[in-house]
Amino acid sequence: MAFLFDELTTPDRADRAREAWALYHRAHGGRIEDLIADLMHLADVDDIPGGGKYVARLGAANYVAELPGWLPEEPVYNGAYLAQVRPAGERWITLGDGEDRRLVAEQLLEGMHRVGFRIADLQSHIADLASGHILTSEQGHEFRVIANPASSH
Repeated sequence: MAFLFDELTTPDRADRAREAWALYHRAHGGRIEDLIADLMHLADVDDIPGGGKYVARLGAANYVAELPGWLPEEPVYNGAYLAQVRPAGERWITLGDGEDRRLVAEQLLEGMHRVGFRIADLQSHIADLASGHILTSEQGHEFRVIANPASSH
């Protein structure tokens, strides 16, 4: 959720990456997903904790977490489970959905890290979220995975 973490908009974030993409594309051609894959390989060879797969999951979770602040319309979530966050004193906001509780919980990782959950503990929190627990940050942000009441599953 963009408003939880910073004030950057979709165009702001795209502009931050545009120069790097232009340099990469001029040098190597290809498509934007090639740059993303190469960045994952960079995380592997530079020994980033968790490597490329972990960075990709966090990046995807970050992207999904920021969508509610950018989307003009309320997205439709049809998955069996919903990934939700509630900023302190606010209402629950759905950030993503899916068919597997654990994968849905992973959609919350980047947001949890941004509000103070330690990286080393995040994987254990996935199991807690998938089991139906609500996790709360020191600032009062709550995270949960629930069955989707609108799902036909």
